[in-house]
Amino acid sequence: MRWPADLDPALLRQPDARSCGAASVLAARALLTGWRPDPDGAAEEILDEHRMLTSSRSPRDRWQAPWPRRLGTPPWAVANALRVLTGRHLATVSARPRPAIAYEVLRAQLQDRPVLVYLGNRWLPRHVVVAVAAEPDGICVFDPAHGRLVRVPAENWRGHRVGVAGWTHLWFVI
Repeated sequence: MRWPADLDPALLRQPDARSCGAASVLAARALLTGWRPDPDGAAEEILDEHRMLTSSRSPRDRWQAPWPRRLGTPPWAVANALRVLTGRHLATVSARPRPAIAYEVLRAQLQDRPVLVYLGNRWLPRHVVVAVAAEPDGICVFDPAHGRLVRVPAENWRGHRVGVAGWTHLWFVI
């Protein structure tokens, strides 16, 4: 999978410090369905998606545990959104104890869909990115914090040195 040439990644830059998960879900929607954000209203679309992802009842008609918006987007809401987009049940793989194995899972999942990844520090997951394409020696990700594509070498994933938006540790692969 590749990032579409007609989609400027800067359009999906997160408008606040909490909406990286929502921006990542919308990026996955763009990759999977051809949807494109309104250039004049992309920030509002991201904030609307964030409200939906943190509520107890989403318009997707699936109950989910509510979550305080100020804490970002919970992994179960991201998994639920991807389930709707792909039509498949998706597992959330804990990557923190074994990043090398999680990296291999990430590469395998990229064969047919974008993969959402939680990054953070050694104590907490804090940021969501979209893995877009497996490359021979790494993975290309969309970073919503900066609204750009970033290439992360394989050894960085395997050694908790990811280095996207200042976050080092691989936490979850969805």
